[in-house]
Amino acid sequence: MKGTKEGSSLSDKDEKHIGPYVRHLSKSIREAVDTELDTVCNKSGMTRLTAMQAHVMGYLFCETEKGNVIYQKDIEQVFHIQRSTATGILKLLEQSGSIRRECDSSDARMKRITVTEEALQHKKMIDSAIDRIENKLLTGLTEEEIKTYIDLTEKMRRNLES
Repeated sequence: MKGTKEGSSLSDKDEKHIGPYVRHLSKSIREAVDTELDTVCNKSGMTRLTAMQAHVMGYLFCETEKGNVIYQKDIEQVFHIQRSTATGILKLLEQSGSIRRECDSSDARMKRITVTEEALQHKKMIDSAIDRIENKLLTGLTEEEIKTYIDLTEKMRRNLES
């Protein structure tokens, strides 16, 4: 690890302990992403979603792009959460203007969940911010270096699972 940027390198004593370095790197990247997302949200008046809300919205965006109809029961099953938890998440997303819950034409008890146009616009802004961060993060790296990084970190993750 010698020769890395000052302040982020491992000392000779710490070279065999990569965990703190990985934790520091992960935290730095997460903070950069959070800062960029906060900037986008503040400029557009968006409310930042919780992690769980963001996962649910990601699922909804994906399923919407596929043309699938989504119901609350789908959210409960996909995320392995109870009905009350799903209801709370969806209620907050509806209040923020991200989704609408509408009665299904074939069964009024079933509520179809649809993503609003406002949420689609917010997604575009967030995707753009994430692209900017990733481009900045990967500046100066070759495709081979990126592949090597991914291969090595994936190998370390698998090591932890065994």
